[in-house]
Amino acid sequence: MNRLLVILSNRTNLRLLEEALADRYAVVALDEERYRGSLRACDLIVVDGVMLERYMDAILQAKQDALPTFLPVLLITSRQNVGLATRNLWKSIDEVILTPIQRVELQARVEVMLRARRLSLELYQRNQDMEAFVHAVTHELRAPLRAMEGFAQAVIEDAGVPPDSETADYLKRIADSAQEMKNVLGSLLTFARLGREVEIYSVWLKPLIDDSLRELAQEIATANAQIECDLQCEVVEADPLLLKLVVKNLVSNALKFRDKNRAVRVDIRAYPRGEFCRIEVQDNGIGMAQEDVERVFAPFVRLHGVEEYPGVGLGLSIMKKAVTALNGRYGAISQAGEGSVFWVELPLVEGESDESAAGR
Repeated sequence: MNRLLVILSNRTNLRLLEEALADRYAVVALDEERYRGSLRACDLIVVDGVMLERYMDAILQAKQDALPTFLPVLLITSRQNVGLATRNLWKSIDEVILTPIQRVELQARVEVMLRARRLSLELYQRNQDMEAFVHAVTHELRAPLRAMEGFAQAVIEDAGVPPDSETADYLKRIADSAQEMKNVLGSLLTFARLGREVEIYSVWLKPLIDDSLRELAQEIATANAQIECDLQCEVVEADPLLLKLVVKNLVSNALKFRDKNRAVRVDIRAYPRGEFCRIEVQDNGIGMAQEDVERVFAPFVRLHGVEEYPGVGLGLSIMKKAVTALNGRYGAISQAGEGSVFWVELPLVEGESDESAAGR
């Protein structure tokens, strides 16, 4: 659901706007008492003339932070103050509605601006996908192909050498390289296909997490890990398949990047945060430096050698793409040697009946 941040001084206009839009969008009014210099993440800002002058710098910063995507700003103003719109048009605001507000006009303008916002987000995502694909072709796939070609040639040249010879080692390396390429291709296909068709349902969280842990039973047993769950949220808005992919990726990472000098423990928590459910996966593994937290979500970023921790560096980028497709948020808190907390936030469903929720 699109989020509308409303910054209005006129309480009557605020009430009318909420009545007209609250059934289709998440309408959030700015809390000036809690304002600390930055605006909350949203898909559209609705402001009037008085508040535009007061929060001009914050609005401009919000639009800048949203780049390269488009964050629209809608100004509501009276006809006698329309000159304000002329001074700021295309600088901080993108559309104007004159008072008195007409409900049909308001709904139409908001939907058009949100459609432009969605198109910009989709274009940005497609560009990101293309960049990731090109990067894979030019970097990740070349090394396995070179390895297969080189070692295959070596086998031909050394035919007839005993199995325990260097030739046997070459064969093993060929197999390992082929497997690595298969893993890369599989992850690339998953990444490329992710989010194309998303179906949002009311999903029961506990059964989905239980299923995810059952599917990871072998990894959990190998790590001899203790898994603890504390779920205070029951139902979230999500695509069940994508949400399971997110959970499995986070838990699998927690098991993989474990500290070999201590028993593995993974805590899965879910609790309400406003209209969102925050799902956290905390581990006591190797952790990472704070400056590495943001970049680990990018495709093919690896902080450790493949010999120590296998993988192709796509797990967290797949998680990121899935959460974005679910209209959610994500992040991580970590410290080297102290473990990590990876979190996602998804829209929370309240008052949902048992029969209407999927994945129970």
